[in-house]
Amino acid sequence: MAEPAAPIPRRRIELPLLEVRTRLIQIVRLTPVTSQVTVITDRGRPVAAIVPVDAVRGDEPSPVQETRTENAAAGWMRRTEQVREAVRRQHAMRIGELEHALTDAWAVLDRVVPRGSDRAADELRVAQRDVLAMPPPATGSPARPS
Repeated sequence: MAEPAAPIPRRRIELPLLEVRTRLIQIVRLTPVTSQVTVITDRGRPVAAIVPVDAVRGDEPSPVQETRTENAAAGWMRRTEQVREAVRRQHAMRIGELEHALTDAWAVLDRVVPRGSDRAADELRVAQRDVLAMPPPATGSPARPS
């Protein structure tokens, strides 16, 4: 009786991305025939692979993969919220600093150019009346929430 044929061992080759670009059709057509796995490298690092379709386990991700994906997504969401909160705090601090600087600038302007003595300064006071109506921010305390 004849011996059953041994499975063809899978060959693995690594090709740089630029070479794969020029030989893609040839690589894809040879892959199912030779059971060859072609690892695509970018600057020497493996980044992707072209494998025979029978090497793919299935279209459905395993429960472990789904859990990993969900955990990774949750981790990224937490990190995104942490970054957003840090940016909000930084913006609040900057707004407080700017409000303080603006209050100081108007105090100097009021000393140098009293109300009614310069038409341009008075026009600026009118344009900035909502800012001037706010109480000055306390020194050293965080800015008011916007």
